[in-house]
Amino acid sequence: MNKKYDIFIVTGGTGGHIFPALSFSDSLNTNNIKNLIITDQRGIKYFNANKYETKKILSSHLDKNFFKKIIAFLYLITGFIQFTILFIKQRPKYIITFGSYASFSAILCSVLFKRIFSTKLYFHEQNSIIGKVHKLFLFSAEYIFTTYPETIGINKKYEHKILYTGIPLRREIKKFQEKKVKTINKMNKINILIFGGSQGSSNLSKLMINLLFKLTNNYQNQISLIIQSPQKDLKVITSQLNKTNIEYKISDFFEDIFLQISRADLCICRSGSLTVNELIALSAPSILVPLPTSSHNHQYYNARFLSDKKGSIIIEEKDLMNDKTLKILENILLNPNTLNSMISNLNKMKKMDPNPVIKKIIFKNVN
Repeated sequence: MNKKYDIFIVTGGTGGHIFPALSFSDSLNTNNIKNLIITDQRGIKYFNANKYETKKILSSHLDKNFFKKIIAFLYLITGFIQFTILFIKQRPKYIITFGSYASFSAILCSVLFKRIFSTKLYFHEQNSIIGKVHKLFLFSAEYIFTTYPETIGINKKYEHKILYTGIPLRREIKKFQEKKVKTINKMNKINILIFGGSQGSSNLSKLMINLLFKLTNNYQNQISLIIQSPQKDLKVITSQLNKTNIEYKISDFFEDIFLQISRADLCICRSGSLTVNELIALSAPSILVPLPTSSHNHQYYNARFLSDKKGSIIIEEKDLMNDKTLKILENILLNPNTLNSMISNLNKMKKMDPNPVIKKIIFKNVN
């Protein structure tokens, strides 16, 4: 690696951490700012090696199991050594971390060598609750860029570092961002899109199909369904849907997911921060089902941000199969004005592009 990089972008884990980092890298590239993306063994699969300069380091979350915890520590120590070698060779002026355990090694190294190399460290926090790694090192950040106006868990003494920017979204979304003005009515079928993201999609798709199965034929006839489901569940779900009157299309992956979201009258999905903000960007009405195992229940608080603006309805996974949820779905099919109201509220929400703001803060004079 002979190139000299001005900035390290550190990310890992799931798409919710990866895609905002990719978006920021794209934005830097438009200004010819050389950047290296450092990620872990889970994150590397998201990157096109021909498009992005990347380097993989080891990382791990700390499992509750004692022996797995020892392995995790070894991974983190190895990752720290890997990052430190890169850091000393490259001596970047700036580092921005996008959360996940991959950030631990980068932040620790930056803290230890900060005075020697004068490297400035920045955090971008995607969720409505500050992540564990970022929270541990809040003292070390120049700025903490946040996705939401209020981020839970940031000590008051660090509030002066917070800058509410929103979350960097993928470039592909922009072509579908025209303000949605269509009116949904009972004369047409309601287009429902079900997708689960990189976590918890199996449970969501199975539970939703079981719920739709409970609808009477009259309601089922009103639905045009598109469902993204894991490969392992396709056969079972297809078999179930064939027993209904629902018009459907099913796949384990949609390359044109933004097109699908923009065309949907109703999205039923998890509430990862990236998903929530993509729904806002595309003015897409939704029923949000927070992943119950999300750290500190942060998906629930992500969903609350949107439901408080009346752009979504929250239904917890444990309640998906009860009669109240069935009634909510029936009411939407009977009265599509509920969806029209959501669209109106979503259109009023600010569509933020944080990349120029973050670049200007870090590099001072970059647009």
